[in-house]
Amino acid sequence: MTSARDLATRREVARAFVDSSSARVIAAFLMLAVVLRAAMGGLTWGDLAAVAVVIVLLGPVEWMIHRMLLHAQPTNRLAELLGTRDSHERHHRVPDDLDWLLLRRPNAIGSCLAIVLPLGAAALVLGSLQLVSPEVARATAASTMVAGLLALAHYEWVHLLVHSKYRPTSRYYAHLDRNHRLHHFRNERYWLGVTVDVGDRLARTLPVDRDAVPMSDTVRAPLAAASDAF
Repeated sequence: MTSARDLATRREVARAFVDSSSARVIAAFLMLAVVLRAAMGGLTWGDLAAVAVVIVLLGPVEWMIHRMLLHAQPTNRLAELLGTRDSHERHHRVPDDLDWLLLRRPNAIGSCLAIVLPLGAAALVLGSLQLVSPEVARATAASTMVAGLLALAHYEWVHLLVHSKYRPTSRYYAHLDRNHRLHHFRNERYWLGVTVDVGDRLARTLPVDRDAVPMSDTVRAPLAAASDAF
């Protein structure tokens, strides 16, 4: 088993990330989205609006995906169809196993398509209904694709980083690191945000006192042994 715990420096984490099929799939989709947007002309206020929408929705959407699809009930047909519940359960069994920590190639492709296809469809609908000009609709959709794919790449990077032996030095990433380790080794129903904690704040799953949260039955490793960060 290739373990994220073998990655001790940020350089080693970056090398493992770049070599992953997840990063390569996302990079391919991102390159296509950037080329598509570049072919549509210069930046407009619509591009800024697209980025703003992604930033605002990132926390709630990340929380919902983590809670509803990754930690779904066995009766959730969508999660079973996508394979998200099973793959994430494998990740929680051995959190540092690189084979299940990052998105596997089919899941990475599916995640990118889940960003690209709805936006493309929305651009076609808005343009055909003349709610906005077809040119503006296409350009805004392409910019949203770029922002969404960047957010997905950042998610994968942070997820790998916090499972590695490397300890972030910035306050923000150290905060994410601590929260995600609590998610794994305290209670999986809390601390569901990976790159931002807005969803947890809205859903009240970001307890101030970790000791007030009961240890879940599915935790498979002692919290004290999970990281020297505690």
